[in-house]
Amino acid sequence: MQKSKGLGKSLFVNLNRALLLLLIFPLTNCDKDPSSDTEKLISYLSKPSLAMYGDSIVASWPVEEQLSDFNVIKFAFPGVDTNRILSSIQNDNNRYNACLYEGGINDFLENYSPTQGQVDATLNRQIQGIQILLTRCEHVVALNLWNIKFPWPTLAVAMITAEMKKRITFVPRIDTELLIQDDMLTDGNHPNKNGYYILSKAVREQLQPFFPIMYLNE
Repeated sequence: MQKSKGLGKSLFVNLNRALLLLLIFPLTNCDKDPSSDTEKLISYLSKPSLAMYGDSIVASWPVEEQLSDFNVIKFAFPGVDTNRILSSIQNDNNRYNACLYEGGINDFLENYSPTQGQVDATLNRQIQGIQILLTRCEHVVALNLWNIKFPWPTLAVAMITAEMKKRITFVPRIDTELLIQDDMLTDGNHPNKNGYYILSKAVREQLQPFFPIMYLNE
């Protein structure tokens, strides 16, 4: 079930950003046509905010090109595990129109025989992070892990995906193993441009009903 809040909170988030932009634009663009600043501000305010938390998958996501319907804020770095993703979520007290959670594979790098207890610990951290996001994001989407190739931790990813389907049912979840094919990966794990296009389309399809101003680019 998705968590929704009132329009007033959304406007509060955007108005705060609007005030910040009004302060910044005159200082940084004093030699430009003022009308261009106004257009930028209007464009900014017309887009919903999307915070994305994760590892290198999110860090490398070409959001400017593929998720341009949103004002995207990334909290993602290569190599981070679910402990560090959880810390990023705990340390961010801002509110957003939408949030996306991705992560888990880095908990098991070079671990080809994970225990169920290790997988459960990863799931617990994922769930804890998503539950925090539900308190500050109007809509939250979780991203499953897709089928990966050795030397990435294939067994761990399969186990995490199975557990996510069982336990992460309280927010919309994009089952990416149904979407991402082998030819969409660069190294057996990270998506290429086409893979990201498929992921971006899935994210927009999940969120577009809540933000009618968005366009579903084909």
